[in-house]
Amino acid sequence: MNRVIFFILFIGIIVFPLSSNLNLDSIVLESKLMKNFENKSSSPTTTIKTFEIKLTEQEKIELKKINEKLNNTILFSYFSNTIQFENDLINIEKKVNEFNAFYKYEQFVLKNNGIKGLYLNGYHFLVKDKIEPIIKILESTNVNTIVLDVKTDNGHLLYESNIKEVETLNNIRKKYNADDLNAFKKNYGVYLIGRVVAFQDPIFAQKYPSSAILDITNGLPYSQDGQYFLDPSDDFAREYIKKVAVEACDLGFDEIQLDYIRYPDTNNTNLQFDQESTSETRTNNINSLLSQIREELHAKGCLLSADIFGYVLIAKNDNGIGQFLESLVENVDFISPMVYPSHYSKGSYGFSNPNSYPYEVITASLNDGLKRGTEILKLRPYLQGFWHTDEQVRLNIKAAEDLGIGWLLWNNVSNYNLEYFATLNS
Repeated sequence: MNRVIFFILFIGIIVFPLSSNLNLDSIVLESKLMKNFENKSSSPTTTIKTFEIKLTEQEKIELKKINEKLNNTILFSYFSNTIQFENDLINIEKKVNEFNAFYKYEQFVLKNNGIKGLYLNGYHFLVKDKIEPIIKILESTNVNTIVLDVKTDNGHLLYESNIKEVETLNNIRKKYNADDLNAFKKNYGVYLIGRVVAFQDPIFAQKYPSSAILDITNGLPYSQDGQYFLDPSDDFAREYIKKVAVEACDLGFDEIQLDYIRYPDTNNTNLQFDQESTSETRTNNINSLLSQIREELHAKGCLLSADIFGYVLIAKNDNGIGQFLESLVENVDFISPMVYPSHYSKGSYGFSNPNSYPYEVITASLNDGLKRGTEILKLRPYLQGFWHTDEQVRLNIKAAEDLGIGWLLWNNVSNYNLEYFATLNS
């Protein structure tokens, strides 16, 4: 009943006649949201949104009581100037944006028979030799989704950012803007995912060492094979990641995907964090940030996904990195486990060389996640588009599709053969 009262009482302008012959199967609300220009003397524009709410039997009864009590008419005007009323309008618009994000995604999946995507290295966007083969794949095969870097492993932002910290970081390497992205989406009908590398950031770590994980043996930001990790318990680092994700949504991406959303995978005990690194603090810090970012993205009309290690699907703890399956799936819209056969150790799933058995290894790994209650619609793995023959890549894809699961194909240098994919019907 709360949702009915909420929508009735706080829509911007509602003219909702409640007559004795009211159809109580559902209600249709019209919201007029005023958008003022920067010039205060200008007349405001009005955006009209309509949406339908299906009612439960109990809600029908309660709504009928309201109808009788209010003498058949409810009329609220948007000319109220109270702060509360303005906040209510904002909250309503956020809910509508969230609904639209899921609705558009569901319609895309239905129309295109699922998500079938490629990772496109952001430095390659609009580079002729790289983008032309990708475009040919989009035009002639069943591939319908592109994952494009927003914030890279090098700590670069590939667009013009207004985030205050970038002035100090000097980390913009512009490769595209909002017009480029929207034209790309329109021209090729793709679902566009923005990849944001989260806690692995060499530029930020060295510019703001107090926000990095520190190696107490030398007092410097911790480096793991050239990778520098931010501290997932540091508020400044967390806020920066959140700002990038939200800004990327505004650029026109349909979904933001966080990679390296974890602690470093290391047994090094000489590391210093703002909060002591325990299983509880690690999982809390990762999942609380995911939850915060998802809330802000939903309010703007974007969805959220996270890349995770493939072994998270079977691990019974967070493996020291803060990625625990059951808590992760509660705080994102989709998870993308990297189930690359080449990354499984000898003997995994009974195979002495797992890389030679892509179909069997990927099927077993994804089933591990499904057996633990992960919804099939939330599971969208990264598959191996490297170190494999054309046939082996096809077997990667077949393993996911035989389970009815969408997929993303990873190749770090954006090289994909047309022969990997099913062709479109002419």
